[in-house]
Amino acid sequence: MLRSTVVSTCALTLALAGCASHSGTKPPKPPRHPIEIALAPVGDSRVEGKLEVVVVPDGVRIQGTITGLAPGSTHGFHFHQHGDCSSSDASSAGGHFNPTATEHGDPVALVHHAGDIANQLADAQGRIDVDQTVHGVSLDTGTNDDVLGRAVVLQDGPDDYVTQPSGGSSAAIACGVILKKDKE
Repeated sequence: MLRSTVVSTCALTLALAGCASHSGTKPPKPPRHPIEIALAPVGDSRVEGKLEVVVVPDGVRIQGTITGLAPGSTHGFHFHQHGDCSSSDASSAGGHFNPTATEHGDPVALVHHAGDIANQLADAQGRIDVDQTVHGVSLDTGTNDDVLGRAVVLQDGPDDYVTQPSGGSSAAIACGVILKKDKE
């Protein structure tokens, strides 16, 4: 009898300790399906693409294909502040997504914008097969680091990872917005 009382007391203590550590709100559920992004040409560019973004541990993974590029060309690639590609030069997308107000930099370095993604290299057919994991951002969480509703922009030239605040990667040539199409 004493043993079952001790075991019951221990189990109750552990359960209450676990409950006490929760803030009372459930963490947001990540999207069950990838969210599609349609990259459209900016200006007189012929660059377009279809991308998907999905939640992974400590970030998001962005995958897909971009076409219409010069063979062997290198391009800056970033999440931008606003989900607006309506201006003729995509400047309506704002600057790089930077919720922590840090300096621009190489995405593998300790200091960089949350929106800094590795440069993308077009193959001999002018195609990029994107497969990048971006750490330190979330998707559909409503938190400060959430990329849902933000733009994805491909630049005409490479990002030098040094020039502030944009990496000197020149004009936007394709832009798309990360938006859910259906309720999940």
